[in-house]
Amino acid sequence: MKRISKIFLFALLALVLSFAPASGTEAPEPYSSRATQYLTGEGWEPNVKYVINQLFDAYGRNSKSYNPEIRPYAVFDCDNTISLTDVQEQLLIFQAENLRYAVRPEDMYDILTTGIPDVNKDLGKDYGGHTIAEFAKDVSAAYRKLCAKGYVAPDSSRAAKKSEWISGDDWKEFAAKIRLMYDAIGDNYSVSVSYPWVGYHMACMTPAEAERLAYESHKFYTEYGKKAPENWTKGKWESPKGYRSICGPVSVGFRLSTGVSDEMRELIRKLDANGIDVWINSASPVQTIRALLRCWGLAGVRDVVAMTYKIKDGVYLPEYDYDFHAQTQGVGKSETVVKIIAPLYNGRGPIFGAGDSQGDFNFMTEFKDTVCGLIINRQRKDDAGICSAVAVYQNEKGVDLYKAMESGDIRFLLQGRQENGGYFWPQAGTQLLGADKPAILSEKGEGWLELLRGGTSPRQLINDCVKLTGKLEEYAGVKTR
Repeated sequence: MKRISKIFLFALLALVLSFAPASGTEAPEPYSSRATQYLTGEGWEPNVKYVINQLFDAYGRNSKSYNPEIRPYAVFDCDNTISLTDVQEQLLIFQAENLRYAVRPEDMYDILTTGIPDVNKDLGKDYGGHTIAEFAKDVSAAYRKLCAKGYVAPDSSRAAKKSEWISGDDWKEFAAKIRLMYDAIGDNYSVSVSYPWVGYHMACMTPAEAERLAYESHKFYTEYGKKAPENWTKGKWESPKGYRSICGPVSVGFRLSTGVSDEMRELIRKLDANGIDVWINSASPVQTIRALLRCWGLAGVRDVVAMTYKIKDGVYLPEYDYDFHAQTQGVGKSETVVKIIAPLYNGRGPIFGAGDSQGDFNFMTEFKDTVCGLIINRQRKDDAGICSAVAVYQNEKGVDLYKAMESGDIRFLLQGRQENGGYFWPQAGTQLLGADKPAILSEKGEGWLELLRGGTSPRQLINDCVKLTGKLEEYAGVKTR
């Protein structure tokens, strides 16, 4: 009887435990039990959707070669790739409009001229034959007056006075010329000078202050873009006539609105869902991009590498942190992948890259493991335009992902968008802001397409980039890393 009771008790205990919730984390489902998730968005160009879905089959969690311990990964540019505009350029506007600075007035000239190799260089007729030194003196003089009136702070504590400064000549002088300096530096110096320069504007801020500022900028321009299609346009600032200055009155234009397309959200989310890690490799400051991820709730991104500045006593210095990694533009993006990202994947490169411009060309073409590259079409005349021409040629020839892989090529894809409204559409052509119709390639791009049609191979065309565009002094070559 006692033996029967013990057996009964053990059976009862086992039954109770079978219904008890697990105290620890449950074992994950086998990777093969999750169905592959494919792109379905209506705005995808058909070739883009088809080939990326092939990528999911070839490299995703249900492929025979998938190794969950060393996941494949993708690398994305951010500005004009994930985002529909350049969010750092818009942050420059937001910061100037709202006078969100931590720089002392006596230090502003030094901040504005940091990293400029020759501040006395003639900037040419587009800039009235003036110099960076002269523009910086005008900007810092106006900034000093704005500080004296109590308008400037790194946070929003002075926002109640905004209507005062916006209507005043000191702000108009300051805002127009600090934005014009950005164009002047970009037009007259290398990108290694112009790209870090915008980050120096956040000097003397804490990382939290800088990220909060960026978040507010992203939120403002995203909401502005959602209000109406006509908000996807350009704004204009003018410095006042008769204002005492070295350079005289100027005017400058800039883009308004930003956002992320539903299709781009889908791509990032489904790469992650299919077991492919997503990294952002951006030429904007890292705090700008981290704020963007929070603002947009961008699901599926593993991490970010971006322009990084030195910190001392808890605040940013106007000094790039080369000890961490190279500038994340041009070949520096490839070098940062090698130093920061690839070691996490047993030295492997990305299988997929996404970009829009010259600064993305190196990382999208140089890695042996890269099989697919997505170009967001901006009708470029630079090396990104070469990749666009390759994409059009591969479309014409019916090259899918597997054919490109068999021939050792990268399958480039070209996604169009409507910039006068801020959205992707299902074609390769883009209608640029202010244009009356879409186009697929620039005039130079059409010429490169003819070279491909005439027998030049995609690999040869890309490897000839130094000769074709002169944007790079040297190029390592297709699939050499």
